[in-house]
Amino acid sequence: MTKRNYIDEILDRKDRLMKRSSREEQFSRRVHPLVKGFRAVKSLDKSVDYRTEWLKYGVVGYVACIEGYFRLLIADLIDSGFAFSGNIANFKDLKFDVDSVLAIHSRKITLGEMVAHLVPLNNFQEIAKNLSVILGLDFIKYLKEHPLSQWNPEPFEKVFPKFFSGIEELFRLRHVYAHELAPRQRVSPARIDRCIGAGAMFVTLTEEYVSTDFLSKTPTKRKTRKGAGSDEKK
Repeated sequence: MTKRNYIDEILDRKDRLMKRSSREEQFSRRVHPLVKGFRAVKSLDKSVDYRTEWLKYGVVGYVACIEGYFRLLIADLIDSGFAFSGNIANFKDLKFDVDSVLAIHSRKITLGEMVAHLVPLNNFQEIAKNLSVILGLDFIKYLKEHPLSQWNPEPFEKVFPKFFSGIEELFRLRHVYAHELAPRQRVSPARIDRCIGAGAMFVTLTEEYVSTDFLSKTPTKRKTRKGAGSDEKK
């Protein structure tokens, strides 16, 4: 079996990103047209034979955007300083080979980029687990108990009690649509819309909360992307 070249994979991924743009800008550049396309397909007459199939791809595309955003966030957190990079020792299954260490040492890639490339982000639980390790807290509990905003002190979970089931359903649907034929799987546009809404909220509020509570106190050292900025809107 051919050994994977993680360094080339990371460099290729970086080449497909916009230069000197924030993680939010990278996310928005793809997700906004994706949502517009989803709405356009949803508005088609139900008799259009490709309508159902293309609605499924709205889910697949949106989860790809979420995964991409969280890989950038993880990289930025780790590269912002030892407050977070020191926590990667708690990843029990994370292993670097000599080539990876040399690439990091020579600044060909960053430590954050390497970790973000290696950790699995296939569902909400994996994202939460990885952020919990890096931030040094229970990320799900952090989200549930966080005040919704400076204008609304109610805990996030109390305001949006169905959020967590919605984001888990989004990832579940992605798995079905991306990895199975599932010709008998019923596709509900309203259900997909709700799940995509949960995905939009997941990214928007994570960006707001983490930027305010963590990254604002530990400025990022990365030169290829700006710091936290604009909100994402579905």
